[in-house]
Amino acid sequence: NVFAPFRLCQAVIPTMKDRSWGRIINISSIWGKIGKEYRASYAASKFALDGITLALAAEHSQHGILANSIAPGFTDTELTRRVLGDDGIRKLISSVPIRRMASPEEIANFIVWLGSEKNTYITGQNISIDGGFGYNYTWQPSLNIDNDSIQTPLFFPRSKQTYYSIVEDSCLYIRKDTFTIDVSNDTLLIDTDLV
Repeated sequence: NVFAPFRLCQAVIPTMKDRSWGRIINISSIWGKIGKEYRASYAASKFALDGITLALAAEHSQHGILANSIAPGFTDTELTRRVLGDDGIRKLISSVPIRRMASPEEIANFIVWLGSEKNTYITGQNISIDGGFGYNYTWQPSLNIDNDSIQTPLFFPRSKQTYYSIVEDSCLYIRKDTFTIDVSNDTLLIDTDLV
């Protein structure tokens, strides 16, 4: 995930510089933008690849070489279906705001455009193609904490075990005691004493 793209870039950049034109697209991952348990080595490799991409863009954009990385989200492939199964796919799709996985063609079509002469100004970017998953996964509600309670808008990020619910002009007041949130069917259930 790191050394092969790095060496490939080293190999092609001299020719690109001679031509004053080049496009580098590294394939990262949403797990190179957000963290998740049990993905330390994979995430580290993708964060490293994104760092390489940024450095290449800073160094070589002046020579007409535009370097970007893309971060695909959940993609409908044989591997995904085999690993997750039907139930896993249903759960996964419920965490993606667009409510489906990407097709491989959607990922490929964007890569083709990014690597073409039509891209004249985008460089140094890590672009997500994830149906909005990364935005919802990383968003955290703001908290107002005083001596007795925590006040937070009634909005929770989507993740493997947490869904969100929005109620306009409502706030949730929870004592600082330990509490758990169990959500199903977009209904918020809180096991705690409410202030």
